[in-house]
Amino acid sequence: MPMISPKLACVIFTEETRDASLPLRPEALLKTMSHHLRWHGHVVVGDVALRVYKNKGPWRYDERDVRQAARDLSAVTVDHDDLVEVVLPGQRWREEGRGEDEDAWNHANWRGQIAHWMYHEALSKELARDRQYAGRSEWARIGENGLPGGLTWEEFVSARDGSGSASTIAGTYPLELFTRSEGRWWLPRTYADLLDRWEALEEKLLERARLCSRCRARGPRWSGWRTPTKTGYVTMCPPCSGAEFTAYTGHLRGVPYGQMRARKLRADDYLCRLCQSSRASVWDHCHGHDLVRGPVCASCNTFEGNGVPEILLRREEVVAHLLECSRCREERTLPPRFHAAVAGLHLEAEARHASCPVQPHARHWDTTSSGHVFDLYCDRHWTKKWREEVPAAKALELVRVFVGQALAAGRPSAGVPGPRAASDTNART
Repeated sequence: MPMISPKLACVIFTEETRDASLPLRPEALLKTMSHHLRWHGHVVVGDVALRVYKNKGPWRYDERDVRQAARDLSAVTVDHDDLVEVVLPGQRWREEGRGEDEDAWNHANWRGQIAHWMYHEALSKELARDRQYAGRSEWARIGENGLPGGLTWEEFVSARDGSGSASTIAGTYPLELFTRSEGRWWLPRTYADLLDRWEALEEKLLERARLCSRCRARGPRWSGWRTPTKTGYVTMCPPCSGAEFTAYTGHLRGVPYGQMRARKLRADDYLCRLCQSSRASVWDHCHGHDLVRGPVCASCNTFEGNGVPEILLRREEVVAHLLECSRCREERTLPPRFHAAVAGLHLEAEARHASCPVQPHARHWDTTSSGHVFDLYCDRHWTKKWREEVPAAKALELVRVFVGQALAAGRPSAGVPGPRAASDTNART
């Protein structure tokens, strides 16, 4: 079959749909790094699912699929006089459903997505005003124009236009056809029906991808069992993955990474050391000491390499993995990018705004030769912000204490403040 690159697929799709009446955004075909590929291996445009293929290299489309999808979507006629009312959910539509089973509330929801955009832009506008928290209670109230928090339609569209693909649903741009009349929101019936079919198609693809390819057991909704391979993602439950791949036991701790590469030892013979459920794809190593940590899957490698240090340090399995470097263990240290995070966690645990009991947020501002500088924010006093510096020597000592406590306790998260209570996690200014 004629396989083409995402870039060429986008060009072909654009040419084939130049006269389409749907508000298509062909650049959706370029999103081959999207989480959707991990979820179910397809890019959905309109109500058409395009499978994305891989064979030891970059992702590819079947040109025939792209052209057929373009023809099918171009054939859809939008009647701008045949409208259907769109009832949007309220601000807390996600939270209100969390008491139900995950499968019952966490579905594809285009109406909820549009509502989320509205409340997001209204909150962004409110936060830019930098008012006291007590004066923020009205930001979510719906105005006569149907938008929350005094947001105007022009402000809303301008903000979403600037967010690119983040304002598309099913590879389309709904705000282009969204109208308000008689105090209600409207969309052309044909387009609303297409978005409903998109929801059903996403659910069908997700459900199919949840089944283990070996035993057909049903796994978690969001790609927990999806394992990267040279030909794309496959679904394998932990027992089947464990039967197929070897659990890493730490037998290569202390081996130089360069030596591993010279010996051409394969990481994909093992289970990922971090998630323990997916097939590993690479050998992770400490860049400071050039020593092997262990085999990890592509997803965990990205998570550990690019994740927010403060979040990573709250994960026991991540800290344990970082300390698989034998030199880090011996020297009671962590990679340099985590030093500021340890100092920040210390400030959040110890610093306070005057006599206020609320634990502040510490945001890393800069690292200088003398230490790590943080901006601190108090949720209870929105306008109160202050700056503190943790000297470099103090930060090194905090890291040593953190690592020592983690190793001694056998729980790598020891010494890290626990998660904040829900009442202490309001949005920051």
